Amino acid sequence: MLLPIKKVPLPQEVFPRSWQTVIFRNYGLVSTDKIAKTLECDVQIVEGEAKRMGLPDARSGKQGVCYDGRWEKRGFITLIRNNWYLLPYEQLKTLLDYDDDRLEFVLFKEDFLDVKLGNFKPECPKVTYQPLTEAEKEQTEKLAEEIEKYLPATTRAFEFFDENSVEEIACEQQGETIRLIHGYLTPCGDALVVDDEEYLPEGLLREYQKQGINGVWMHGLLSALSPYPFDPTLSEEYPLRRKNLQKLVDRCAKYGIKVYLYFNEPRFLPVDKIGKYAHLQGTTWNGKACLCFEKEEVRQYLYTAMKDLFSNVKGLGGVITITMSENPTHCNWAVLDENTDVQQCPICSRLPAYKSAVAVNNVIAKALRDADENAKVLAYLWGWTSYMGWKKEETQQAIRELDKDILAVCVSECELAIEKGGVKSKIIDYSISNPGPSEITKFMFQTAQEAGLRCLAKIQTNNSWENSAMPYLPVYDLVLKHLQNLNECGVNEYMLTWTLGGYPSPMLDMVAEYSQAPNAFNIEKWYEKQYGKDAAKTHEAVRYFCKGFEEYPFNINPLYYAPKTMGCANLWSLQPQENNSTMVCFAFDDYETWLGDYPYEVYVSQYEKLLSAWEQGIKTLSQTDDSPLLKELKICAETAYIHFKSDYLQTKFSHHKREMEKYKEEIFAILQEEEDITKRLLSFVGLMPAIGFETSNHYFYNDRNLVEKILQTQMLKCELKKGKEPL
Repeated sequence: MLLPIKKVPLPQEVFPRSWQTVIFRNYGLVSTDKIAKTLECDVQIVEGEAKRMGLPDARSGKQGVCYDGRWEKRGFITLIRNNWYLLPYEQLKTLLDYDDDRLEFVLFKEDFLDVKLGNFKPECPKVTYQPLTEAEKEQTEKLAEEIEKYLPATTRAFEFFDENSVEEIACEQQGETIRLIHGYLTPCGDALVVDDEEYLPEGLLREYQKQGINGVWMHGLLSALSPYPFDPTLSEEYPLRRKNLQKLVDRCAKYGIKVYLYFNEPRFLPVDKIGKYAHLQGTTWNGKACLCFEKEEVRQYLYTAMKDLFSNVKGLGGVITITMSENPTHCNWAVLDENTDVQQCPICSRLPAYKSAVAVNNVIAKALRDADENAKVLAYLWGWTSYMGWKKEETQQAIRELDKDILAVCVSECELAIEKGGVKSKIIDYSISNPGPSEITKFMFQTAQEAGLRCLAKIQTNNSWENSAMPYLPVYDLVLKHLQNLNECGVNEYMLTWTLGGYPSPMLDMVAEYSQAPNAFNIEKWYEKQYGKDAAKTHEAVRYFCKGFEEYPFNINPLYYAPKTMGCANLWSLQPQENNSTMVCFAFDDYETWLGDYPYEVYVSQYEKLLSAWEQGIKTLSQTDDSPLLKELKICAETAYIHFKSDYLQTKFSHHKREMEKYKEEIFAILQEEEDITKRLLSFVGLMPAIGFETSNHYFYNDRNLVEKILQTQMLKCELKKGKEPL
């Protein structure tokens, strides 16, 4: 079942006709015949109209327009997002060559894409080709002049690493200390039906090895990897997935890297499919049912499926479990919204949640021990706190009851108390700007250590949802401070990333070097190793970046809903946009949502402090040479600045347009600034393919999105001037 259709305002378009927008956003990225079929016209018309708009022949390879299928294969989330407010379902499926099942899978299985898109499909009119009027042709010609001016001469989307290198590798184990990362390109859907050499190419594995990474993790679904008795159709292809997983494990082993599977198990079943297993039904909500983990049959399934998997796929590093989260693994997996239609399990409702969470972990630990004594269970203790309604005593008791072979993974900054601009709040996770660990995390570490458990800290290193569209944020010293704080707690093993942050940057090298010898680590020598004669000046610049980043107005709302995620790719309008912001996706004008706990004036003020310090850092960095590492650092620094600046500008724009006449001149200036930084960002997209990419969202934007934004800001400036006194 697809997302419900909802009538909402549609964004203002730059081109005279919507079919032109379809061509502009998709030509060269989607096959021309699919575009023609979508618009119900001939291929020749699509090619001719693309040329009219300033786009070269998709077969030419000029200006980065050369169709090769990679966007449809590796950037389909970007394609869906770019057409979500443009095409109705049927035309979207035609464009992507999807049926309902495929689109449903992508929406609901690709890391909450349904939530990111707003949990609904905008009602869009059918878009078909109709000839342009003479006036529309003239308007298009003027737009084409601008497009040809700004569209990069070359673009290198997806060309991240030297994927064809055949350099011989000597396997070097990086010690017993775990440094675990999510592969930079690893899909968040069904990765084991995809060629693993596409998302973990040799070049990337070699870089990970050089930078001390000894573990990569990926999403797994047990029903797709082992026989699943409750719905055998889900496990029909499990032998294929196991074969592919074994190949991946063996490839990674050449680099001293173990593969870990991230599991939310056992999963729920739709109520209408539970059939003869109704006696196992536990908590139900919204037509879904947990399999009650107090039933021996469910525990036996989990044990058998895990043991069988690890007995047959040799060399797996282990599993990462999560037992209190958005995905149910037992009847007490979460504190459900009061508006959710819930029927609590009559058995588990009498149990504290921690009992269920511990039971799941311990069953998995026994299964892995019986299958492969070297495989490890990393219990991710996200939500084992007051955030999920746990008392501190329950957290302590749960950790004490964990199997002694389990490693405890704790979110370092969980419930860390912070204050920005006089506004006090607490962090849940995903912060680099506020180094942990928090008091509750220290307590969890201490409890685990006293219970004889090894501990890992879950942190973010390269980037976080604070600013996720560049490969890494140049804030080494903040990350080092976090590592030093953890070292004081006796913790030097790390889950380094969520799905974002897996780029093989110098940051990973710093973490590896520090974790191997914390007390001997010298930050100045490390800068010299990385940046040579420019080490001192680079470190000076990084201090500015760190100082500015500490002012970031952190809160879960700006973290997820603020414009800085898509940055300049957010389309603006002088008319009110009544749509709500969505998670790491569309921002619209919904600035009250992304401010979170911050008053407007404080939010803007915090950004001004951040941007001022960041500008000083960029100026300092400009005094260094352009060695490859420094050139990369400069691009990341400026790109991060542009994303922060765009957030700041859109917040002011959305606020000021409520009183258009009062702020007319300020709005015009904001539009000009946004246009200028969009042009600057566009220049970086062609230099570094990693800009704008995050594996669970694919590209947040591409060169077309940025050119369209430039055209739009120009259009809005004209609209603002039209019929008004000169500004």
